[in-house]
Amino acid sequence: MRFVTYTPPPPLGRFVRLLWYYAAPELPDLLERVLPSGAMSLLINLAEDELRWYDGAAEHGAADGGAARCHRLSGIAVCGAHAEHFAIDTAEQRAIVGAELSPGGAAPFFGSDAAALGGAHVSLDALWGREAALVRERVLEAKTPEERLRALESALASRLLRPRAPLERDPSVDFALAAFADPSRAWTVADVTGQLGMSSKRFIRSFTERVGLTPKRYCRVQRFQQAVSAIERGERVSWAGVAAACGYYDQAHFIHDFRAFAGLTPTEYVTRRRERNHVPLDG
Repeated sequence: MRFVTYTPPPPLGRFVRLLWYYAAPELPDLLERVLPSGAMSLLINLAEDELRWYDGAAEHGAADGGAARCHRLSGIAVCGAHAEHFAIDTAEQRAIVGAELSPGGAAPFFGSDAAALGGAHVSLDALWGREAALVRERVLEAKTPEERLRALESALASRLLRPRAPLERDPSVDFALAAFADPSRAWTVADVTGQLGMSSKRFIRSFTERVGLTPKRYCRVQRFQQAVSAIERGERVSWAGVAAACGYYDQAHFIHDFRAFAGLTPTEYVTRRRERNHVPLDG
């Protein structure tokens, strides 16, 4: 397995959090549940010109030996900000390049489609036309993982140079994202709108349009991911301690919320995960 990451500098870095290359030719063929992170990503399958995903209802059936409903996309696609788990097959992870967008950073690449992309998987040609296939071709032509990341960086940076590209981030959304990430205080939507002097309705609309999730849903996913981070640090896990550290009312609330997002309990996640946010469904 090989995993290479690259953090682009500004101005692209204001909108794209991370570029990454992942290759794992040794992976067996199986379905794998992907847990929600709240981030929007662009994905390029380097091994075949197709990306596949399986919806939540189908993946439960697949885990029990039933038939899974497969949704097929082109080899370059967008995965919108999700608050639900879904499944993929490991065959498409054998060689893949991706870009994880910063929350609120979709506008230069997808205009006002961030809200519509929330919870969705869309072939990039539906948004960029023929340019999508050309981007994949340029990435495939690159020889090394680092060169492939640079090719994707160049393609994304070129979107910033288009006439009328929306290069300014929404300051109200950025304020909210920073507030929601503040570990010293549990900011609510009312706290944020009070500081901004905005109506709740207007703020929720602006946030959802930029991030792809409502503020409340986004905060729940981020709290869930804080719990996942605590698990992944490999520390001796106290579920009551994790619940308290991540802002849950109590351990029962934490386990209920974790199961809502992951489809399994924290203990099941610890024993079954392959890597962060990935859980094999085959046995």
